[in-house]
Amino acid sequence: MIAIALIVTLAATVYYYLQQSELPTPLFDNVRWSPEIIRADKPVTFNLTIIHTGFFPASREVKVYVSKYSYPGFSEPMLTGSFKISLNPHSSASYTYTWTPPEPGFYRLKFVIDGGGSLTQLVYAASQTQTTSSFTFAVFGDNRPADGVQPQPEVFKEIAREVRLIHPDFAVLVGDIIYGYRSDVPRLKMQWSDFLSVYESFGVPIFVAPGNHEMQTEDAPESGNIDAQRLYVMHLGRLYYAFAYGNSLFIVLDTDIVGSAAEISGEQLQWLKNMLKISRNFQHTFVFMHRPVVSYYGANILNNHYEVLPLLLKYNVTAVFQGHNHVYYFEIVNGTRFYVTGGAGAPLYRTPSRGGVNHFLLVEVNGSRVEVKFVPPYSIKVQQSEDKITVEYTFTKPIYFEDKHNSWQAIPKPLTLRGLYIDLSKPEIHVQGGKLIGKYEVNGKYRYYIEATVYPGIQTTIQISDK
Repeated sequence: MIAIALIVTLAATVYYYLQQSELPTPLFDNVRWSPEIIRADKPVTFNLTIIHTGFFPASREVKVYVSKYSYPGFSEPMLTGSFKISLNPHSSASYTYTWTPPEPGFYRLKFVIDGGGSLTQLVYAASQTQTTSSFTFAVFGDNRPADGVQPQPEVFKEIAREVRLIHPDFAVLVGDIIYGYRSDVPRLKMQWSDFLSVYESFGVPIFVAPGNHEMQTEDAPESGNIDAQRLYVMHLGRLYYAFAYGNSLFIVLDTDIVGSAAEISGEQLQWLKNMLKISRNFQHTFVFMHRPVVSYYGANILNNHYEVLPLLLKYNVTAVFQGHNHVYYFEIVNGTRFYVTGGAGAPLYRTPSRGGVNHFLLVEVNGSRVEVKFVPPYSIKVQQSEDKITVEYTFTKPIYFEDKHNSWQAIPKPLTLRGLYIDLSKPEIHVQGGKLIGKYEVNGKYRYYIEATVYPGIQTTIQISDK
C-alpha cells in the first residue's frame, strides 16, 4: 500500500509539473486599444492578438468580465460580453472587442478564453471634460526579491500597508516586480502568484511599467523570453500605454520588450512621439519607465537614451519616474524632473548617503503645482482602540544625498491619510481630529473610513464618540 501511495504521489507530482510547465493555449500575445485615451460614454475597441500553440484547430469562446473601482476596492467582476475565436494549429489571429465605459473611473477588464488563457487589463476612463485638477498618486519600483525562490520582500509589504493608509487616487510601479531570471515557467507562475497577492493588497489601482526581470531581458536588444512576456500580458495586459487623469497625461513605457530590449525603438518610439504631441493638450505630462534615461553617474541607463531624452525635454514633460537602479535619485534637466525610485524592496545598490534607501514617492497635483514627497517605509505608526486612533509620522529629519556630480535631498512633509478606518457596531459616530469620508457595512459591523493629516514628529489623535 505504501508503494502504491508513493507511485500515485509521484505520478500526481509529475503531472502537475508538466501542466505547470506549459502556458495555456490559446492565449493572448498582445493587446492594443483605440482611441488611445479612453473616455467615459465613448466606445473603445480592443485589438487582441491570440496565439494557438496546440496541434489541433481550436474554436473557442472568449468571455469578457468587467469590475469597477470605487473606494475602497474593485467590485465583483460582471460578465459584459463575449466573442468567438477560431485558430489553426500553431497560428495567431487578431480579434476586436468594443466596450463603452458607462462613467469615469478605473476599470479592470478580464478576457477569458474557454479552456485557454486569460488577460487582465487595468484602464482608466476619463471624463469628457476635465473635472479635477487636484489628485494624488504614488510611485515606486524594483520590489522584486533577491533571487528566484524568496517571497516578495517585507519592505514591499510595508509599502503596501502605508499606501493603503495614505490611499492615493492610484499608483504606478516602475518595473522589476518578480525575480524572473533563470526561472522556468512553473517558477515564474509561483513568482507571479506571490507578487499578485501583495499587489492586490494595496487597495488602490496600480499601473505597471514592465522591467527586465519579469521579461528576462539583458542589455542586448535581442534578449528576453517570449513565454515570460506572455505571462506578463496575461496578468497585467498591455506593455505600453497612456491614460488621462484630471489635467494630466500619463505615459507608461516598456523598456524591455522581448526582441528590442534595453531601448525604446520601432513602433513604440513612434507611438511615444505621437503621445507627446497629444501631451500639448494637458497641463502636465508624467512619464514612467523602468530603465532610466537620467540617473546617477556611472549608472546603467537605456541604450538609446540619447534618442529618448531629447524627446522628453522637447515636449516639456513635467516629471519622469524611472527604476532599474536600486536607489533614490533626483535631478532636474532643462526644467524636467527626473526621479529614480528603485527602493521598493530589491537589494539596494549604493550606500544610504548616495541614495541607497528604501522608499516610495507620493505625487500631489493641485492645478499648476506638482509636489513630490519622499516617504520612507516603517515611518507611519498607527494605534487604535474603540474610541480613538493615534497616528505618528516618524520621518522627521531631512536626508541629504550626494555623489560625484550631483546632490539631492529628501525633506519630511505632512501626509494626508485617507485610508484610516475603524470597525464598530455603532450605526453613527462623531469624529474629532479627522474627517469621516465613508461608511461600509462589513460582517454585521460598520467600517468607518477617516481622513487625517499627519505632520512629521507630531502625534495626531482622532477621537471617536457616539453621534
